[in-house]
Amino acid sequence: MNEAAARAEVLALMRQLETRPIHVQHVAGLALQLFDGLASLHGFGPRERLLLEAAGCLHDIGHQYDYTGLGHHKESARLIREHPWQEIGSAEAELIAQMARYHRKAMPSFKHDEFRALPEPDRRIVQCLGGLLRLADSLDRTHEQVIARLAVELRPNAVALHLDATGPIVREIMAARQKADLAALAFQRDFLFLVEGKPVILPGLPEEPEATP
Repeated sequence: MNEAAARAEVLALMRQLETRPIHVQHVAGLALQLFDGLASLHGFGPRERLLLEAAGCLHDIGHQYDYTGLGHHKESARLIREHPWQEIGSAEAELIAQMARYHRKAMPSFKHDEFRALPEPDRRIVQCLGGLLRLADSLDRTHEQVIARLAVELRPNAVALHLDATGPIVREIMAARQKADLAALAFQRDFLFLVEGKPVILPGLPEEPEATP
């Protein structure tokens, strides 16, 4: 797969169908920061990094095609599968589609035919990278890019995310605490959210427990 040509094809589809390109490209960027920071845990390479970037850019393209009411995540997956890709193979397109499908709502399950049909190594890709996309999307819950960037700190039993915030992030953290579920399962780590080195405290909710550094 030619990385530059594949990325250009992904961006062309994003520009054609995406109504909020700033949001999805920001999510893709946060997902790649997570990918790079967790490299020692997942062990994936440039191919998988590009697939995650593609899923980040395309995960919301189903919004305007959600005629069935089943959810834009499923429509995004359908559009990715049906696109006449020239630079991306069918196996890679399926992985991108499934990452997009699982960026919200249900997690990957053997109850889902498409996930069950994947080879075991590809299931791990969907679980790990789909989890990162799911988390990255929650970190731009308001679509206002108030979390400009993040840094990953690996702890024995947790992943601490140091967030560079430019404004209030209550909605982002509330979403992230929920949507870290798949990443936590895939990496067998709790995810903690910190600003200026301190855990984020949400009004009316208990403070996150500190994991052992």
